[in-house]
Amino acid sequence: MNLMDQFNKNLEFVKEPKEKEEKKKSKWGIIFLVLFLLLLLFSLFWGVSFIGRRIAFWGRAFTPGLGVGEVALENSYLFASPLSAQAGGQEKIRVTVFLLDSQGKGVPGKAVFLGQNEKLQIKSIQAVTDNLGRALFDIAAFASADYLIEAKVDNQVLPQRVKLNFR
Repeated sequence: MNLMDQFNKNLEFVKEPKEKEEKKKSKWGIIFLVLFLLLLLFSLFWGVSFIGRRIAFWGRAFTPGLGVGEVALENSYLFASPLSAQAGGQEKIRVTVFLLDSQGKGVPGKAVFLGQNEKLQIKSIQAVTDNLGRALFDIAAFASADYLIEAKVDNQVLPQRVKLNFR
């Protein structure tokens, strides 16, 4: 055997481990690539599925303890228009009460009562709430004064009150 044959033999011996090592590296590279693609597809699937969902932040308008359709007193309110009118029973002030649930939707079919005062004439326009949760009252006064009006539903008083001025 000459020197050249021996060199070629040694060269083949050195080439074989390098080729095996390169094959191992390429197998691991393919495995990592497949895992990465699966992770990417999984993330894409969950991202797309959450895009169409409604996100709700829990604030004052949503109290998790109450169900939909039940009156949430802290969300319900009343207001008057105008806030001032002539006394004597001729001019009226419209008081509107809105009964809302924990999600801010109107609660229909609830009877609303306003506080009684012998100096006030309270006329019920719509004492039972409609689909918007709205009840309407007209109030006139015989004597000049400021009157504090409160609303009741299911024997509970709404926390908000409205002040009417009859002059």
